[in-house]
Amino acid sequence: MGEYLLGLDAGNTVIKAVIFDRAGRELAHAGEEGHSRMPQPGHVERDLGELWANAKRVIRACLDKAGIAAGDIAAIGCAGHGNGFYALDKDGEPLIGIQSLDTRATGLVEEWASAGVGERTYPIARQRPWPSQTPTLLAWLKRHRPDLFKRIGTVFFSKDFVVNQLTGARVSEMSDMSGAGLLDLAARRYDRALMEAYGLSDCMDMLPPLIESADIAGRVTEDVARETGLAAGTPVVGGLFDVVASALGSGVSRTGSA
Repeated sequence: MGEYLLGLDAGNTVIKAVIFDRAGRELAHAGEEGHSRMPQPGHVERDLGELWANAKRVIRACLDKAGIAAGDIAAIGCAGHGNGFYALDKDGEPLIGIQSLDTRATGLVEEWASAGVGERTYPIARQRPWPSQTPTLLAWLKRHRPDLFKRIGTVFFSKDFVVNQLTGARVSEMSDMSGAGLLDLAARRYDRALMEAYGLSDCMDMLPPLIESADIAGRVTEDVARETGLAAGTPVVGGLFDVVASALGSGVSRTGSA
């Protein structure tokens, strides 16, 4: 078992890497700023190829700064901004990345508010729709970009995309999915009635298998090891919605500790 842990954070602007020892001391960190594009007013998207290229650079830079052997890393964990819309196509290739700054679906949210959609989603997910929410954006694409909608294979989040590129796994975990209004919060599972409320009952198969945040999602592939300097086979856990990660990082780990 290695002595160090590698963390990655895929935010709306910068992707960061940091290496800690098991006592929580930081050995090294690195960051790379990405670029958003606005193809139309209110549309905020990112190039998923750039995001992954930046991730590979910060991993290698962090390893170089730390001066440790890749095999000394026990595991990797990812955090990332919640919501927005990150998707692979049906062949598992990167399709689109919409950031949680996007407002294209404002009109749809207003329409849903008039129709009482939030009164249907809130008892299940404890959330009402808002413009950058993942299911809201999926519903917008279904209505306005049917060509792209037909190509969607897997819907998940920014950090899930990084986990996927590291390991090949197509999974998500409880914190991001609950933060996006996609779970029956009490039952901790997907819910067909919830998806029907969004008009997405035909999209259940786009939602990836769910794991817990600390469960192993997959392991670093041989190709990724060559490109980053990581050791092939290093476990990568499911990770966390960044808001939840921030709470845990500040020591809020049980009810009442805030």
